[in-house]
Amino acid sequence: MIKKVIKSILAAILLILVLVFFKIQFLGKKLNTETIKPYFTTSTNQHDIELTYLGCAGFIIEYQNKSLLCDPFISNPSFFNFGKKHVEWSKVVPEKKLKTVEMVTVSHGHYDHCYDAAELNPYIQPDSKIIADKSVLNQLHSVYANTNFQPLPLDFQRAQNWIYSKDSLFRIFPLQSNHSPHFGHIELFKGNYQKPLAAVPSKMWQWLKGEDFSYMIDVMNQDSIVYRMTLVNGTITAAGIKALKILSQQRTSDLQLQIFWKEKLAADDMMEIYTIVHPKQIILHHWNNFFVSFDKPLQYLRDSHLPKVLKKYNEQDLKTSVMLPFTSVQL
Repeated sequence: MIKKVIKSILAAILLILVLVFFKIQFLGKKLNTETIKPYFTTSTNQHDIELTYLGCAGFIIEYQNKSLLCDPFISNPSFFNFGKKHVEWSKVVPEKKLKTVEMVTVSHGHYDHCYDAAELNPYIQPDSKIIADKSVLNQLHSVYANTNFQPLPLDFQRAQNWIYSKDSLFRIFPLQSNHSPHFGHIELFKGNYQKPLAAVPSKMWQWLKGEDFSYMIDVMNQDSIVYRMTLVNGTITAAGIKALKILSQQRTSDLQLQIFWKEKLAADDMMEIYTIVHPKQIILHHWNNFFVSFDKPLQYLRDSHLPKVLKKYNEQDLKTSVMLPFTSVQL
């Protein structure tokens, strides 16, 4: 009897996962890039900083031949080739740029934020740092064990401090955040890894979230801030907002990199942060359908309402733009 109940429960769980998968697979909508061309981020060439968008929530920030990489994910695996599909970084990012990376940040442990971390190993220079929640680093333990990566685990319950790259060209301030629900009030793949894993997970649902962090990022020249970005990866908590207010009183942000996978969930938070950090512009990220391979026609997530919100915000004099995956601008 007990075995039958267990089998029924497992079957129900499998059915739910299949339904979630098919719902996710059809979340995307083909993007006619011509309709949003007026809202592409343009280069300003004021600070000698290059910003590259990797798609989803990934960015590379390059300054003086050194780089910070945020959320290493480029492979866009499907349900059927998950754990098998691994795109070579050098196919989408020049090898020369990859070899400048000296700091990697991860917002949380879901696969669409760190699935391709291991493939960075051939390019990582000595003493490069990988920064994430301690559970996420346990999940990625095999990625950085015996490599040039120096793991810096974050404790969600403690006050955060600035973390510097080895040559102090970059510094980041972690901001505690909460992940938005995926469906209704349901958040998928929650949980923590208390001990290091011998290998990265091979199943989609084994990539547990851990805790979520947004980051304030400063590009530095000696002790001076050249450029400040606020990278938003969720709903920033009260503790994170408090820190953000203190930091923004000292200096406002030049750029707000805003997660925007669901307009309904992101819009109010985006405006709250905007009123705190006072950026000169906003770039939306995590709007593209990351379940579709990057060599297929580009899609946006339906719930982002991307073309509509870009038009609406800019008509309200809110300078908001997007970058297409694997494109760069000069800041």
